[in-house]
This record gives sequence, C-alpha cells and structure tokens, in this order.
Amino acid sequence: MNFKMRLDRIRNLTICRDDLFPNFYGGNKARKIIFIEKEIITNNNNAIVTTGGIQSNHCRVAALLCAKNGWKCKLILHGDEKQFYNQKGNALIMRLCGAEFQFVRPEEIGPTMDKTMEELKNKGYSPYYLYGGGHNKAGVQAYIEATKELYTDLGSNNQPDHIFLASGTGSTQAGILLGLEEIGWGSTKVYGISVARKRERGITSVIESIHFIKKEFDVAKILFYDDFLFGGYGNYNDVLKDFTYDVAKNTGIILDTTYTGKSFYGMMELIKKDKLNGNILFWHTGGLLNVLA
Repeated sequence: MNFKMRLDRIRNLTICRDDLFPNFYGGNKARKIIFIEKEIITNNNNAIVTTGGIQSNHCRVAALLCAKNGWKCKLILHGDEKQFYNQKGNALIMRLCGAEFQFVRPEEIGPTMDKTMEELKNKGYSPYYLYGGGHNKAGVQAYIEATKELYTDLGSNNQPDHIFLASGTGSTQAGILLGLEEIGWGSTKVYGISVARKRERGITSVIESIHFIKKEFDVAKILFYDDFLFGGYGNYNDVLKDFTYDVAKNTGIILDTTYTGKSFYGMMELIKKDKLNGNILFWHTGGLLNVLA
C-alpha cells in the first residue's frame, strides 16, 4: 500500500511528517510495521512477541497490528506497571487492543522473550520474535522505500544537504542512509540524534541494522550524537519542555520530550554550532501519543 509522503516547509526547513503517516496512528513505527506485517504473513505466524517501554510507539503498533489480524500479542514491557495502567496515550491503546503484558527489568527482557516464545509454541501458536523498535530487516527496508518516496516528492533537483532524525535502535537511520545511496543522494549527511544510547552503542546499532541489508558500508557516514539525551530515555528537563512548547506555539509542529523534541533541539543546536546551511530536512518520526499520555 502506497501513501503520499507529507512534507511541510517552515521558513527554510523541510519537515517530513511521518507523525501524520495514516496507518496505526502514525510515526516511523507505523511505517515499519507494514513491512513487518508482510513478513509475518509470509511466515504464517499468528502471534507476536516484542518489547518496549510503557509508552512505546513500537508496542502500540504491534498491538494494533495483532488486533487487526486476530493474532496473539505478548508485550514484554519495562517501566512502572502502576503508571502503565494509569496512563493514556500508547499505553491506553495497548490495553484497548487486548494485548497481554509482562513487566520486567531491562536485563530480563531477552530471557523473558525467549521463554514467552517457547510457551506460545507449546500452546500451538506460531509466534514471531520482533525486536524492540522494529529492529530487523523489514524495518530497515521500510525506510529505504520511504527515502525513495522522499526523492519522488521533493524532486531530483531538491536534494537535502542535511537530514536530522531521532535515533533509537538504529534501523530508521540505517534505512535512510541506504535509501540515499540507492537514489544517488549519498552525499546527504544524516544526523541521528540519540534518544537513549551513548554514541558507541548507537553507531554499533546503526551498523548492525545496515548489515541486515548489505555487509559493506562506509561507516564514516554514520553521524550519531548523544549530546542531547537530557538524562536518558524518557527523561527531560524544563529546558526541553519549554523548547517543545515554543516550537508548537510558533510553528504548529508538535514534538514530544522522549523522541522528536530531543532530535529537533539537537538539530537547532548543531545548526548554530556548526554553522550549517543549504537544504535542511527534519524527519519527524512521530510521538504525538507520547504527548497525550
């Protein structure tokens, strides 16, 4: 299914509005899950086991996908269980979709997912193991195709000089980098602004994601910044909160403090620090439901 990409222009900045992607309530996870769905159907799976935080956009789209197809959905969540049942946003959608939850410490995620896979198999299910964030080949391929859409919608004469995005598990950034190579825009710089990971681990994750598709890539092209974490995943301070309010008031663009707020803030800081100019694009990867939590 093809969708026309929504591009907004605010002053000298182009914004790719994946927050308005029409399926599964938007965001980069919605783009990825459409490609992941094809793989699940091809494999004849009828259950998903995946993981994320209590306001995970990824877990929200996994729960919606399972509800749509009548599949079992097992979500291994990290975070406060009481908060999860009191919050709205993504947490509410997961609950409405009938997903089943298990709350664990971060270090318990892998073993718990493995155990859950075995339990489902013993009950006669054919479960699909889905890494958090849609971190697999299908997730990367989704953003290779999205970059081709960008090329079509911008036009061949409007190559961005710089692209900024929130980077978590690395698969979105990897897909964009590979897509740019395919369309002949390999000179465009892609800046991944980390929402959780330190630089070394973040770059390793992007490389791992690239290797789902191809084994050779110029790793010098992987730009990953951990300067704007604001205390780590899900954390923020008044500076970031006030910044997201100012952006909303002055542009009508809604950012959240977990993902896109950090990346937009990082972009503005790097533009000033490095005196960047030319065509700049911000890839808005979603997060509205995080604001509504």
